[in-house]
Amino acid sequence: MSYFNNGFIRLFACVLLVSFSIEADAQASLIKNAIDKLDGCKNFSYEYIEKTLDHTTDTTTKQHKDIFQKAPGDENFGYLFSLETQEIGKSYHVIDLYNGQSLISLVPDDSTYQFADIKKYAMESSISALPGFLKWLKGRPEKRPSEMAGDTAINGAFCYHAIFHIYDTTINKEHYHTDIHVFIDKLSGLPNRITMREKVLLFDNVANYYTAYQYSNYKFNQKNIDIAAITVPNGFHPPKNQAVLPLLAPGTVAPDWTLYTTDGKQLSMAQLKGKVVLMDFFFIGCDGCMASLQSLDRIYEKYKDQNFVLVSISNRDSRKVVAGFKKNYHIKNPVCGDGADVAKAYHLPGAPLFYYIDKEGKIANVIFGYDDDFESKTTALIDSLLSK
Repeated sequence: MSYFNNGFIRLFACVLLVSFSIEADAQASLIKNAIDKLDGCKNFSYEYIEKTLDHTTDTTTKQHKDIFQKAPGDENFGYLFSLETQEIGKSYHVIDLYNGQSLISLVPDDSTYQFADIKKYAMESSISALPGFLKWLKGRPEKRPSEMAGDTAINGAFCYHAIFHIYDTTINKEHYHTDIHVFIDKLSGLPNRITMREKVLLFDNVANYYTAYQYSNYKFNQKNIDIAAITVPNGFHPPKNQAVLPLLAPGTVAPDWTLYTTDGKQLSMAQLKGKVVLMDFFFIGCDGCMASLQSLDRIYEKYKDQNFVLVSISNRDSRKVVAGFKKNYHIKNPVCGDGADVAKAYHLPGAPLFYYIDKEGKIANVIFGYDDDFESKTTALIDSLLSK
């Protein structure tokens, strides 16, 4: 009986290995065929809608239009390209243009442009556009078990459905993963939709992400494409240099401000006079800001019943957006959005920035950026200010 069980286990393991191998081959073949189809054209273009749900409870939607022109002798990308991105409901509109000589970022809304570092862009954006992303996916089935799911219909098109398990681990009994679902149109052999679901540990915070890319309007070998001839349009100019103001010095009276917290309560600097105040300037997605969340939570819990207030103010995000951010990350202290004017009054050079205000309403100290010793420094500062 034992021999039968052991033999069955070995047979089952072999079947699984063969199954994984077949599925990996099927996935690799689908991705390779899509890559070959794009590489076989002198130029191609496509459009896609990107929907992202990350740090907040609101979905961000962007429209993209990408155009690629094959450049076999180009050492940087192998393509010339124009990548246009416009965020729905916001003023963000950028065109990244690479004409073989220069990498230029155009901002149509204010007719500005700036040249970018080609090598740095190539390193940071190698998989952000479809050709690079497909080439990155090509070798993934060999690295981790992946699978072919049942065929499905996406917007009326029948598609193969390949699932790539990029990351999978358990930390303290919590399951973290990154799964990419690729839907390949059976007729065109090209991606119809790509979705990614992630649960990751980010600076000791659990983060759940969802991104969907819906592709359409593929075109090939168009006669009117000549990206090499494109340069900065007439009327465009470099952005104006804005002077960086010095941070407010200790002893300066803290500028007054009035904002609304995520729960609709009015909060002002004048209201807080007589208390020790820690002003945390942040914006959603800033690495240092995300890293500071756990420390700020512990500081809030330690001093919440004392003569102390911790208020977080975003200079970039609306009150509605930061409300979702606060909910997702279980932030307990008051959080305000729409803080651009407050940030300007406090000479914000970037984020995170922390101002420490004494009971008289004067600047006691300021820290720009987040380091490992932030919590110990802040605790010492608050203790000192509370004791006065």
